[in-house]
Parts: sequence; C-alpha cells; structure tokens
Amino acid sequence: MKQDKMLAQMKAVTNAVYLREHAKVKPILDREAQLRGKLAMLKQQVEDSRALVDQSHEMKALGVDLQWQKWHTNARRDINQDLAQVTAQKFRAMDKLRHAFGRKHAVETMENQHKSDAKELRNKMLFDRLMKLD
Repeated sequence: MKQDKMLAQMKAVTNAVYLREHAKVKPILDREAQLRGKLAMLKQQVEDSRALVDQSHEMKALGVDLQWQKWHTNARRDINQDLAQVTAQKFRAMDKLRHAFGRKHAVETMENQHKSDAKELRNKMLFDRLMKLD
C-alpha cells in the first residue's frame, strides 16, 4: 500500500510538471506564428510593390525604391533575428517538455506495472487458497 501511495504522488507531481512545461510552450509557439505571419506579410508587400515601383519612374527618380528596399531589408532582418531567438526558446522549451513527458510516462508505466503485479499476486493467492480447500 505504501508503494501505491508513493506512485500516486509521483504521478501527480510528474503530471503537474508536464502541464507546467506544456503551458510554457504555448506562448512561444504563438509568438513564432506571429513572426512567421509578419514575414509572410512583408514578402507579400514586397511582391505587390515591385510592379508599382518598376512602373513608376518618379519613384525611381526620387530614390523611393532604394528607401523602400532599405526599409524592407531592415524589417526582414529584425523579424528574422526575433524569429531566431524565439526558435531557440522553442527548442529549449520543447526539450524540457520532452523530458517532463518522459518522466510522466515512466511513472505511469511504473504505476500500471505495479497495479498489474499486485493484481496478479492477489489472483495467485486466491487461486492457491481455493486449491487448498479441496
């Protein structure tokens, strides 16, 4: 019985740790999706503006095309830097989540094995008791 309680407590703790690590991952994934969306939007803006800039000689004469290119390059660089940082955070968080899941799974397996062994032992004792009644 003591081992039953200990395994139940370990299961509760490992499950809580897993849920805590899982909760830490979601905001990171949301931020990554937001940054990837910004990159896609920036790419679409560049594609949309390319035809406009190519057709407008006034924009080229004023140097607007170069300013736009500079802004686009800087914006893409900044977003990619943020994305690299978020990706590194995600990998660290996912690693912690995998470890927490592994511990959780191991404790659940130990508890299931213990219950199975206890049931098997109880069945064997009952069978032996019944055999002695003959």
